[in-house]
Amino acid sequence: MAISIRDIMKLPSLKKLKLIAGEKGLDKLIEWVYIAECFEDPIENIQWLKGSELIIITGRSIKDKSNLIEEIIKSISENKGKGLIVNVGKYIKEISNEARKLADELEVPLFELPWDVRLVEVSQEVCRAIVLSYVEENSVTHFLSNILFGDGALEENVIEKAAYFGYDLSGDCFVCNIDIDNFREYIDNKKIKDTFRKNEIKNYCGKIIQDSLEDNNLKVPIIHKDDSVIILCKSDKINNRKLENALTEIKALIKSHIEGMTVSIGIGNTYSNLSMMKNSLKESQWALNTIKIKGLKDETIRYKDIGVYSLLFNINNKEVLEEYYKSTLGSIIEYDKINDSDLTGTLETYLEKNCNVTITAEALFIHRNTLKYRLRKIEELLNCDLHNFKHCSNLKIAFDSKKIIK
Repeated sequence: MAISIRDIMKLPSLKKLKLIAGEKGLDKLIEWVYIAECFEDPIENIQWLKGSELIIITGRSIKDKSNLIEEIIKSISENKGKGLIVNVGKYIKEISNEARKLADELEVPLFELPWDVRLVEVSQEVCRAIVLSYVEENSVTHFLSNILFGDGALEENVIEKAAYFGYDLSGDCFVCNIDIDNFREYIDNKKIKDTFRKNEIKNYCGKIIQDSLEDNNLKVPIIHKDDSVIILCKSDKINNRKLENALTEIKALIKSHIEGMTVSIGIGNTYSNLSMMKNSLKESQWALNTIKIKGLKDETIRYKDIGVYSLLFNINNKEVLEEYYKSTLGSIIEYDKINDSDLTGTLETYLEKNCNVTITAEALFIHRNTLKYRLRKIEELLNCDLHNFKHCSNLKIAFDSKKIIK
């Protein structure tokens, strides 16, 4: 339930707020309001920001030195502030074009607020909205956690309690799990080491998801967990259509707003009893795991469509999967160790490319004849026929078993 700068523009006390620059930063999330007028130099104040604040200045301490606004904007950006409201009229008559250009460049939303608006009312209303959002988020998180992760039986009035929060969970429901694809890899590629920045990215994704659901008139409980956003949805024709539209929108928005990032979506089975939502959650996670095992990204899959993977995931004793992997592929694994070869990798690629020799050879950057030689060697070692669908299916299951273990 994070609050963005765009959200606070809708508050009654900020009707006279005028955006003059930095429009690209309107979706930044804020955690508090900071009036930078306590000391003589407002820039000195900004050095003490914790991050995610919306800063307000009246200009009392800078008066005619309006060029300092550029320094303030720069300092806000450097210290992870999110936006600047300038109380214009008495001390600052107008904001320069240079300051506006800098705000656009740094994507720091820059606002003018008329002098007759009382800042105490502005700060109180914004802070109240932030606090209420946290209270609602914590309440919903606690409620949803009891349903999805609680050990005991659910309360008898759980549906009534959901209605109290504004959610209709009567009838059939299911879990939808939206997960950032390879978040660690994304962080490494972007060379992001700052924990604050990592959390900021997750929160921003969460905000996109939340807004898209609301834009599609879907009132559903949401919980943030690790790199995922988990949604509990009521299942009917209208809601399912709305959710499908929202999920399509979410994937497109995240891809366009955060360079290099995609999300995948796993959807669990539908159940008529909320006590079964733990099962739907587990199924949604297995659907996501299937996407990862296949090496895919930016995908949506339902648990009922994952095929043989549903059987493999339900094998609790992973030693069974390990044994199947070794007994099925052990001969070429041992051959590779002795001969410093990679027949195992060749076979896995061949199966992933639907047993197409041409495409496999291109993927491995080898000649077709080289690949054919390797495949004959694999058939010899495993005593199998790589043109036989049943044999290939068994081999594919063995590779998938190993991935599930990992």
